[in-house]
Amino acid sequence: MRKIFYLTVTLLFMYCNSQSPEVLWEEAKLMRTKNKIKESIINLESIIEKYPEHNLAAEAQFLKADIYLNDIKDFDFAIEEFLKVTREYPHHDVAKNSLFMIAYIYNNYLNSYTDAIDNYKLFLNKYPDDELIPSVKYELEGLFEIEGIIDSLNSIVSKRKNI
Repeated sequence: MRKIFYLTVTLLFMYCNSQSPEVLWEEAKLMRTKNKIKESIINLESIIEKYPEHNLAAEAQFLKADIYLNDIKDFDFAIEEFLKVTREYPHHDVAKNSLFMIAYIYNNYLNSYTDAIDNYKLFLNKYPDDELIPSVKYELEGLFEIEGIIDSLNSIVSKRKNI
């Protein structure tokens, strides 16, 4: 069974190597809709590796991160993949969406509020006129309330330790 899997992956990889980034992109999206996640990721990685300067490389990296977030539900790895977008394609439109998604994952999936606040603040500083600013401010309002509650609880715990 394992040999069949490796053979399939190898054949897919060889097939992907002979295609344009546009064809790989369309196939990656199609594979995702058919819930063929591995095949979709292979196509996206082919774009990223073979055509790193192509506009679709940034889109492919973003979609790969989105797959790890929404299909595979590996939130930590999704953050790593979104971080790659911000580092490797900082001037592409998907970079700002990636930064937003990083903060959103920290807040809504990992309950890592300090990391969420830091990333939302970074978004505000880097993209002050972006259309996502109202969403960022809304998320931050909720986080500041949580931060206040956490600070209050920490204060109570600290006082009890001194008793």
